[in-house]
Amino acid sequence: MAGGSKEGVSERATIVGRLVVQDDLTASKLMLLMRRFRDAVEMAHNLLFKRMLSEVEVKRRLTKYLSNAWYASSAIKVAKLYREQRSVKLRKPLLYSVGSTDEGGNRNFRLVSTDKALIKIPREVGGHEWVELKPLFGKKQLPIVEELVKGCHTYGAGVSIRLRKGENWRSAWRKRLILYVNVPIELYVKYRRSNVLNNVESVNKAHLMAGLDFNVDRACMVIIDSAGKLRDFKSRFFSNAVNAPGEASKTWRGEAIAELVKYAVAHGVKCLAVEDLARPRSVEGKVGRWALMRYVQQLHVLARRFGVGLVEVEPAYTSVDAVGVARALGLDEHVASAYLIALRGLHKASASK
Repeated sequence: MAGGSKEGVSERATIVGRLVVQDDLTASKLMLLMRRFRDAVEMAHNLLFKRMLSEVEVKRRLTKYLSNAWYASSAIKVAKLYREQRSVKLRKPLLYSVGSTDEGGNRNFRLVSTDKALIKIPREVGGHEWVELKPLFGKKQLPIVEELVKGCHTYGAGVSIRLRKGENWRSAWRKRLILYVNVPIELYVKYRRSNVLNNVESVNKAHLMAGLDFNVDRACMVIIDSAGKLRDFKSRFFSNAVNAPGEASKTWRGEAIAELVKYAVAHGVKCLAVEDLARPRSVEGKVGRWALMRYVQQLHVLARRFGVGLVEVEPAYTSVDAVGVARALGLDEHVASAYLIALRGLHKASASK
């Protein structure tokens, strides 16, 4: 593809803000594009993983359907997130555009200021137009947005509909639009480094390690010292997330992980240990590849934000070995799994010194 390349595989964090559409015509144009993009994602999944067409051919077809090659590439990228599923039927319209090294960081989304965004609407007859919308970001996110406005960073951007339980998107979508922006992790950490670090006692000389275990209804954490002795453990349950809508489920799980990491850092933990989920193990209740990917991504972001280390350990036999450990120590099996992960993390960190 000529022109700017897409954003690389570097770690990225996501900031989210409400999106206000100020007139009916703009709303209609945006919703039509979001519907077509949703259909394009479903089409891409079918063509790539059922009909086994080449990505070049899939992009050609989607470009013709969306009248925009960059949106076509973005739809393919979203479809690949569901590669493990036999079919995809998305419940709500959506829109996404991958970042670009030219044209201010993104070809189809423009952050003009902290409260003004432009979205490209392709025309079937050729050409395009830009529609103006008003993003509402939180106070802590504004410095990050100001950096993006300068055009010095690539960023992916998308529009989604965040519904409350029981809401129908067709009647509530305009009031529930959100703009999410994928920013470089270095930029996120620059402005979001937490003050929690100031709460850690500097006199604490023990090198503490925290192991985390992620499951369908809970996240468990165990803190051990440099001798492998269990110092503390904590679990956060989110059983209400199991059958909840996608956005609510992600929020509950994300808040649980963040709470555990903050607790660990506040209690002097210098390093986190997690399973290497590049090839996810089978999790009870089938959390799913997408949830596991988000879990790992969030831990990388939190580790950098709080200035602690992160090691990934071999996941083999963790669940099996945890049964014996749980019985010996009188722990829950999931807590025992977190304990084993912490021990493996301690061993790996010591071996690398």
